[in-house]
Amino acid sequence: MNFTYVFVLIWLAYLICSGVLLFSRGFLLARVSKTETSSCRRLSNNPNDEYFLTPEVVNEIFKDVNASSSSNLCLPQKSKVIMLVIDALKYEFGVYNENTTELLPYENKLDTLHQLLQQSPGNARLMRFKADPPTTTLQRLKGLTTGSLPTFIDIGSNFASPEINEDNVIDQIVKTDLPLVFLGDSTWTDLYPRRFKRAYSYPSFDIFDLDSVDNQIMQHLPKELASNDWQVLIAHFLGVDHCGHKHGPMHEEMSRKLSEMNDIIKSVVAGMDNETTLLIMGDHGMTASGDHGGDTDDETNALLFAYSKQHKFFTSSDAGSDNEMLQQIDLVPTLSTILGVPIPYSNLGLINFNIVPAVAVPHLSKFQTLLLHAWQNAHQIYRYFFNYALENKRTFNVEQMDKLETEFILLTHRVQTIYNEAAFKSFVRDLNMNLRDILNVCREIWVKFEPTQMSQGLLFSFLPIFFAFLLINNSSASDYAKIFKPKEVFYVFLMNIAAGVFGYRYYKNFSFKTEEHGVIFFTSVLSSVLLAFYTLRHWNSIANNWASVKRFAHMPTRLLLFSMMAVFFSNSFVIQEAKILSYLLVAAILLLVYELLLLSARLDFKNKFKWSQFLRSAAFRLILASLLAICCIRFAYTLFRCREEQGNCADFASNSTPGFSVKRPSMGKTYILAVVILVLYTTLTRLYLRSCGNLTGNSANVMLARYGPTVASICAGGHILLANSAIKNIQRTHIDAMALVIYGLLLLQIVVVSWTPLMTFVLPPKNPNSITINGRDSIVPEIFRKMKRMYEGDDAEQSYAIPVVYGLATVYSSIIISFGVFLAMLMIVVLEPHASIGLIVCIVVGAIILSIHSILRYRTATSFESCVQPTFSAVVAWFLLAHFCFFATSHQTTLSQIDWRAAFVGRSSALGQSHLISGTLVILNTFCGPIFFYCMYSLLSTETFSLFALFPSLIKSSSNSRTSNKSDAAVALSDIATEAVGFDMTRGELALYEYEDVFLGAGFKLATQLFMLQGIKIFCAMLACTIHCRHLMVWKIFAPRFIYEALATFVGLPSLIVGYLLLLRINRAVDGLIKRINKDK
Repeated sequence: MNFTYVFVLIWLAYLICSGVLLFSRGFLLARVSKTETSSCRRLSNNPNDEYFLTPEVVNEIFKDVNASSSSNLCLPQKSKVIMLVIDALKYEFGVYNENTTELLPYENKLDTLHQLLQQSPGNARLMRFKADPPTTTLQRLKGLTTGSLPTFIDIGSNFASPEINEDNVIDQIVKTDLPLVFLGDSTWTDLYPRRFKRAYSYPSFDIFDLDSVDNQIMQHLPKELASNDWQVLIAHFLGVDHCGHKHGPMHEEMSRKLSEMNDIIKSVVAGMDNETTLLIMGDHGMTASGDHGGDTDDETNALLFAYSKQHKFFTSSDAGSDNEMLQQIDLVPTLSTILGVPIPYSNLGLINFNIVPAVAVPHLSKFQTLLLHAWQNAHQIYRYFFNYALENKRTFNVEQMDKLETEFILLTHRVQTIYNEAAFKSFVRDLNMNLRDILNVCREIWVKFEPTQMSQGLLFSFLPIFFAFLLINNSSASDYAKIFKPKEVFYVFLMNIAAGVFGYRYYKNFSFKTEEHGVIFFTSVLSSVLLAFYTLRHWNSIANNWASVKRFAHMPTRLLLFSMMAVFFSNSFVIQEAKILSYLLVAAILLLVYELLLLSARLDFKNKFKWSQFLRSAAFRLILASLLAICCIRFAYTLFRCREEQGNCADFASNSTPGFSVKRPSMGKTYILAVVILVLYTTLTRLYLRSCGNLTGNSANVMLARYGPTVASICAGGHILLANSAIKNIQRTHIDAMALVIYGLLLLQIVVVSWTPLMTFVLPPKNPNSITINGRDSIVPEIFRKMKRMYEGDDAEQSYAIPVVYGLATVYSSIIISFGVFLAMLMIVVLEPHASIGLIVCIVVGAIILSIHSILRYRTATSFESCVQPTFSAVVAWFLLAHFCFFATSHQTTLSQIDWRAAFVGRSSALGQSHLISGTLVILNTFCGPIFFYCMYSLLSTETFSLFALFPSLIKSSSNSRTSNKSDAAVALSDIATEAVGFDMTRGELALYEYEDVFLGAGFKLATQLFMLQGIKIFCAMLACTIHCRHLMVWKIFAPRFIYEALATFVGLPSLIVGYLLLLRINRAVDGLIKRINKDK
């Protein structure tokens, strides 16, 4: 029966996640890639070639420029090309500043560029290289080779570069039999496998390594420059980008790397021949903290430098091209022009003649050469644009299409009348404006929203939340065994599998575009019908339970929840979400304290107020605890990351100076503070477990809990200090070994929990007259009770003694807490030092919430079921804390602030280059809050029992207002607890086993409530994106926020299932322990 609940949770998780996935397919739909390729008649200067350029051929071309034979030409190759791609080469890195005496680390390091511009202004160009967001390397390389606009959702494939099947300049070069040689970032060989004559590719994601890839390139580059068997040479350097990620642009290491690049450029210039064009470029820029991925000017402004030894470049006066800025997609047609290859089919860029060598073409004047290039570029763009529009109807506005088509027809007439340079300049100016209009139209309406998938995604994610609320939230924990029978749940899964197979097989019959859509549609429809059937079948009990709830109950908590969900609908709220969550979390804690004080504070104002009595009261301690929690939340403000939109914000990494921000000189105090807090956390946890008796004995889990956290804290502290140390002679493998130890300890903890989870020790009975007491109990009441039972003739009491079991009062929570320690250690080692402080601060706040709620739950409970089921206020507070932890661990919902560094912690040599491991570590870093607190969610049910078993005095102090006054000092605490809540609270968590069905049902209900809260949150994010799909900030604010919330849902719901599985495993072990003890008796 217990695992039936797990399958129901998996079912609900699938329904919610599949709805989110379906919505994302409609909202974040990628541009439809075309498989068509361009081709051309390649004119040649060689008389032996098929298309030899003669005066007769030229006359034939200009007789009708619009003819297919004339518009589908490639003029002869102008030169060989060397492309030096310096990852993250920001524009400012190459601008020479002559008017400053105090140089920043990145300034004036590429002085070779300045020298070439001064020596040969006609042969050199320095331009701003404007990238399209998202500014991740994979998307930039796609743009640099296909000439198409990037798609938003492709950012998720930065860890698994798929091969590009769309027409691109690399394939066109290969088809034209121009040999390519590549050196550097392996992303190129992932995108274009088997294209290069020789390839020296190296892994690109170890951002701690500034030199290995660059050194390998420099080792092979000289011999390749000396070779004459290539026409295109590409070298992609990574050191500058990795230096930005690790140190930022203001570090001395950036100065060193840029100086290295300058030396490389100087050597390449010296080694290249006269028939070669050198292109030096960055794929994107970087922010003040060295990150990239977004759309700020710092991230999109890269550098492009072009140089040719012998041939001068065309000028802006020749062809009207922009001489200050080059769109990155413009590189594709420009490179095709230099090499004499077809422009890729899906290109939207324009040829920039400012970096095209002015090589004379036989029998053609300068303006005729430029005209043929420009008109071929125009034909290619129009062919692609109008074919795309015809095949994807309703994508573009009809009036816009008519306007653009009319302008194109007029231009086709004008091109026939150009006989001089003046007419050409006027024509090419109007042509470029028209082509830019096409590009702008594509930018505005490129993402083709699928309203069907979006609406179905919204519906299919809402229905399971709605039915879970009706069916599960409004049923008691003891009823779930009747509602979800094992055989019925088994048939539900079988029917869903059948529906999925049907959708996969016949999706085309229902006009679905993909098998995935068919599977999700039919399984969701079937599941919704089944959930409705379950709800109607048990409607009487649901209605009775619903009627017993007060109409306006939990109204303050509902308002907090409503405020949290409202964040998604305003861009300014999303920007300030971290502070909003902190206010709501403080309000939730104060609400818990207020509810508790209403029950416990009984101040008699008629008599004199006694401060001494108040200072010793539980009310005062609760106020102190809540103030500590508020202080911790306020301290977390110092750990928040700043968004670009927060102009007056300064975070831990930068000050508020404009442009590049200088990093704070000393982070040593932060590292030491992180280590100290880490050691305190593990020490206090160990002391708590020892005081509970859970570290007694020598079982596997006890030994691991006794020594494991100490080893883990030493390794985590050492990793924090050494990984961020300025000492250069520390071997990376030694640092990684510390992280690997922590990975191993967590894996060992998982194995031990699966095998023998209990942290208890059974002491064999020695004396039949022994008395078993808890650590803080008074012995007098126990002696009295034993004498009373012996006087009444209890034979069982006289025949044997009750065995002593250490740790039985906290048998459930101790294992969960121990598991949480190892999970937290893993997260701490993949987090930045300041972020690890934020995680421990959130754990402290969580402990305070548990303490306050435990007392509140005991004082409001009337039965075991109400005692084990947390209050709605506590559930919302826990949910708020899980999401607040995302911001407290120095994360933001922007694409440029993903901490890719986590992907390589402990992986320089041992764990290879697996993209799965890289993604897992980044997910653990980014969503450590939801993962940790969702795995620990069952503490909300168990801590009430463990707290009152460890501090029995709370039972007595809590009973004053609930029990009749008894002057007899010998009244047992168990009797008081039984009278108060209906069962003996002094047995601690052993009572959970005695009411096993209700306890596991309550754990299932609590998991479902958190499912619903997370489901409502992602539903609101989806609804906000639907409402704001044409909002100015949709791709900058709303879409990234949806992506983060969707990922939080995809990792959060499985984390809740893991938490419930942990509870089931412990319960099964407790069952075995109790049976073994009874057998020994």
